[in-house]
Amino acid sequence: MNVFSLFQRKLPLDTAKIEEAISHLEQQTSAELRVVVERKAKKCTSALDRANALFDELKMRETEQRNGVLIYLSFKPHYVAVVGDEAIHQKVGDEFWQAVYSSMKSACQQGDFTEAICSGIQQVEAQLAQHFPLQSDDSNELSNEVIVK
Repeated sequence: MNVFSLFQRKLPLDTAKIEEAISHLEQQTSAELRVVVERKAKKCTSALDRANALFDELKMRETEQRNGVLIYLSFKPHYVAVVGDEAIHQKVGDEFWQAVYSSMKSACQQGDFTEAICSGIQQVEAQLAQHFPLQSDDSNELSNEVIVK
């Protein structure tokens, strides 16, 4: 198999299922959630550093209520990270993000990447819906599409 055909291979993810989970979350809450999956992470010192860089690159700190969340997964090296903007972080704190990370990491180690991400989205949804319920004038500020790099 040549290098070109390796890049053509699909990732072991069901992006449609992940996008359905994102859409469901955004029907329950005024927050915004993005998912980024990379085949190979760009140079960075940690998964959290890369996730924060992507958070800024995607302008997620520009949402009206500062309640955006990014779920990040890289296949090489194996990285998982969950990052929330300041408004949601003030409500849930570090322990919550660590718990989401831990459950996602466990599913990833078993090779179920779609389930890891969807489970992470569900955990985040429960907190976002509690602290940032859907508002009648809510608009979808960011795309629900999974970003694959």
